[in-house]
Amino acid sequence: MKTLKLVAIILFIINGFVSFAQNPDYRAVNGAFSYRMLGDEVNNQNKEWSYTPKQTTVIGVPFTPVPVQVTYDGSIFTKDSELFFFYGKEKTPLLAMQKTFYQGWIPIVQYDWVDEGLDYHIEIFGHSLTAERVDNSIQYVRVQVKNNTSERKSSHFGAGIRSTGGAIRFGTSAFSSNSVYAFQNNEFLRDGRTVYSFSGKPNQYSIKDEKYKQMFSNKDYTINKETAVGLVDYDFELNPGQTYTIELKYPRVAIDAKDESFLGLFRDSKYDVYRSKCEQYWRDKIEGNGHFSIPESRVNDSYKAALVHLMLATRTSSDGVRRQGSGLPYDALFFIDFIDMRLAYDVVGLSDFVELNFDWLRKSINEEGLFVDSSVSHNKEIMTSHGQALYSICNHFRYVDDKKLAKSMLATVRKAVGLIENDHKTQPTGLVRPSTPFDAEMIEGHYTGQNLFCLLGLRSAISYAEYLGLNKEANNWRKLELSYRKSIALAIEQSAHADGYIPTGLYDYKTGLDCGWASFRTDQDWENPLLIYPSEMLALNDPKVVGTLNHIRKSKFREGIMTYRNGMHLHQYVTTNLTNQHIAINDQKTALYDLYHILLHNGSTHEGFENLINPWGERDPKGCPAPHAWAAAKTALLIRNCLIREHGGEAGLNMKERSLYLYSILSPSWLIPGEKIEIINAKTEFGTTCSSMNILKNGAEISLRSDYRVQPKDVRIAIPYYKTIKDVSVEGRGTVRISNGYIICDSDVQKINITWTEKVRTNYLHEILQNYRKEPGLYWQGVGDDVLSKYPDDIMNSGGQLIVIPGQPQGFLTDEEKALANEELSFDLVKKAYLLEYDRRRKQYLSAGKKLQKIDAPSIK
Repeated sequence: MKTLKLVAIILFIINGFVSFAQNPDYRAVNGAFSYRMLGDEVNNQNKEWSYTPKQTTVIGVPFTPVPVQVTYDGSIFTKDSELFFFYGKEKTPLLAMQKTFYQGWIPIVQYDWVDEGLDYHIEIFGHSLTAERVDNSIQYVRVQVKNNTSERKSSHFGAGIRSTGGAIRFGTSAFSSNSVYAFQNNEFLRDGRTVYSFSGKPNQYSIKDEKYKQMFSNKDYTINKETAVGLVDYDFELNPGQTYTIELKYPRVAIDAKDESFLGLFRDSKYDVYRSKCEQYWRDKIEGNGHFSIPESRVNDSYKAALVHLMLATRTSSDGVRRQGSGLPYDALFFIDFIDMRLAYDVVGLSDFVELNFDWLRKSINEEGLFVDSSVSHNKEIMTSHGQALYSICNHFRYVDDKKLAKSMLATVRKAVGLIENDHKTQPTGLVRPSTPFDAEMIEGHYTGQNLFCLLGLRSAISYAEYLGLNKEANNWRKLELSYRKSIALAIEQSAHADGYIPTGLYDYKTGLDCGWASFRTDQDWENPLLIYPSEMLALNDPKVVGTLNHIRKSKFREGIMTYRNGMHLHQYVTTNLTNQHIAINDQKTALYDLYHILLHNGSTHEGFENLINPWGERDPKGCPAPHAWAAAKTALLIRNCLIREHGGEAGLNMKERSLYLYSILSPSWLIPGEKIEIINAKTEFGTTCSSMNILKNGAEISLRSDYRVQPKDVRIAIPYYKTIKDVSVEGRGTVRISNGYIICDSDVQKINITWTEKVRTNYLHEILQNYRKEPGLYWQGVGDDVLSKYPDDIMNSGGQLIVIPGQPQGFLTDEEKALANEELSFDLVKKAYLLEYDRRRKQYLSAGKKLQKIDAPSIK
């Protein structure tokens, strides 16, 4: 350890770090300096990959008032109580890491394990008893234990209730020290309400190790939030080949005996019946609308599961109003999130999930015409998400033909445009008003992202006005758009750094202003890279686009994704802001690397997290559990944009110059002869499109069928970066040509035949490893490990300082790695590269005398 510290000291003294930066002991890439690392046992390679071992997910139905969480250990947490499980002769608490959804995306949670030669399978899902009672979904649990040995085996399985198991739960659940508990028939009651029911005749316990005799309370036992109460223990023996089945039913909220009708439905409901209803509901919602078929399960399932997570983040408030939320741990609705959620719904035809929020949008605009995003602005009437809200309303009507709804939003749209016009005329810069530190960028001044979105909102408002035949507004707003765009262009030109980087703020802006958050110092890159998608502010070939992307990647990426607080923590879904720009400029390989690394950081039910995970560390989200609904929306849109998207005509201001792009990003692992990629009933600004790409031995055959409301300028298909086109032709109508990396066809094309050959490919594994080792390193000066395990605000308020390790890592390969054969780029290859690098750093971590972190289930108390 002393030697490693000496190396670190030398690194800080000597200038010119190239030789050190190429050394695996250089601090930036040396695992010995990691704060915490995991053992390899936390991720079973035979199960679905989960980035974080403390993987959480949600089940149930849309519009439930409070989410139903399946915790990292496999308990069901409802904020009313928690149902937990144990098994085996030792009554071991269940630790169900790497849980999966049924068929990869349907929210029926499944988990298998083996103990003492017995195979256990648990399945958990939630569904409402009636369409009207989404307020109290029922969670169904089935456990099957099979003896696959040649000997008779005995074992246990059990369940119980507690208020909370502790870590990685969404909030706190209800608990009263005055509650009275009892078993009655096959139900466990709290204060006369049914908490859960169970099959069979298990042993019953009041608390752990205390057999149930009669009604009990805190007067009989000491009961606190962590105390297990109302336990059932199935004690059984199995002959070879025999299976034992247990079923439990668990309402989201305990059912009052006075609610006789609902309690009767609950008691009569059958596992198999409601499992079929649950599966059919999600198939109808996801596969019954626009979707994709991608020949790589991790990508294919991620898209569908993302929409599931997004839908399960919807809520019904106490007054019966339905709205979108942002899931765990942010249950409110944010304009800044809704922009992506709205589009993710619209492009698959789930527009009813969009429109229920329009009344809320109408009510959230103040007298001045400013959309007040109270969730993100902390109720301050400041510029935060004005353009996002305006765009969300107006762009909706490029996907949905509903003039009655559009007209109902007219007063809101006029006020919102009026605010942009007033700011443009009264601000000396011609930009929209400056803002204060509130989140994300944490700057004071003219936010780059806010102006990009206000321009996008204004452009969409012009299209909206034209849709309604409001020619006067459309013409006036076009003049405003032209003038405002010039102001933004001037601001970008004068604010650009020498390398082309466009910062978080335009002109002079301030950082480090204390707004009450410890992270006020960050000046975080957030929406400033959105220079092409979706804003189309700059041209595709503008050097400031690549300059901005390269600048951020060089300094802000860790583990192949973007960071928050400028390297302090990983931030998974903000990565998509950059990835979409790479798609737009046809930088396919970078976009693919991003896509796979974003999915790499998902859990095993494809849930995305937001923040708080230290790079190359313990992979613990702390108080910020997944799934995050904005992450889900951004992931769904990213995968969608890989296959179908609109671009051009100044973000649709001139629809005659807007093109339909197909198959922009195709992984080499998808283009295997015999495979097929499908776009099924995908909604676009032009109309509905169906397409399939059949992969042949030396090429591909693409069919296309579209129902256009608005004719695109043309159809553009990206030429995969690893292919050389030998020949391309169309059957039937239309012409075809090749230009700037695209096959360009007339908009009425129906069939395209492509012949291609392979290019010599890079060694993807080598390149990914090199990329990891070029990432900048950071460390906390003056902060101990005890503080580093806490919430970020505690760290940043501790008096320590986040230091960027001097010198730019150059990357390297070990001799063993140089000998590794080239493999096709795929999710599995990216996972392999990540694990190789994690293992290399972990060996250094262990050599420094540090201990690996162990993941345990909450104990039964």
